[in-house]
Amino acid sequence: MADLYANFGALKKAYKMRTQFDLRIKKRSSGIIYLTPHGGGIETGASELCEFSCDPEDSYFIFDAKLSTGNSDMHVTSTHFDEPNARRLVAQHDIAVSYHGYADSAVKNTKVGGLDEALRNYIGAEFTAAGIPWEQEPFESSIAGAEPDNICNVTRRGMGVQLEISTLQRTSFFGTNTGAQRRNTRLAEFDNYVAAVKRAVAKRKAEL
Repeated sequence: MADLYANFGALKKAYKMRTQFDLRIKKRSSGIIYLTPHGGGIETGASELCEFSCDPEDSYFIFDAKLSTGNSDMHVTSTHFDEPNARRLVAQHDIAVSYHGYADSAVKNTKVGGLDEALRNYIGAEFTAAGIPWEQEPFESSIAGAEPDNICNVTRRGMGVQLEISTLQRTSFFGTNTGAQRRNTRLAEFDNYVAAVKRAVAKRKAEL
């Protein structure tokens, strides 16, 4: 199904900030940013992954959809997600990891994409070592994050990583999978996942 809104500007005209959606933004000094353009109730768990991946010196950008139902209507594809703060902030960083979700309630899986090949490989290796199911998403896929104007790739280096996480994997991260309780009921599986991503990011940063 096509997005209802062609870009963030169109979405912003249709919904009220603070009550129907919110933006959480912080610029810090490490050169690393974690982000999600589809957080809150759109791709559940993405906001929490972004938030808890950050060390104190890491930046973040989180779009939180806050409707009681119908949050998927607020999905704007990552290549068209032109929220000014997000584009400006990501462009000031060397490493970007963008958290997403895709619909699959049958298997635990993460599709690893984006243009930062070295970071993709590090994440894959860390996932394998940690027992986390994953696959390299083919670049021709619509969720591979392979477009240069995808929000994850507009870094100083023109590359980032996009993690597309299945529904079952994301729901397995939390004891209570609701907007109010996810961040407070994180399970060991969540911590294992986040730690694997952070180890990979640290290895990539050490090369730069």
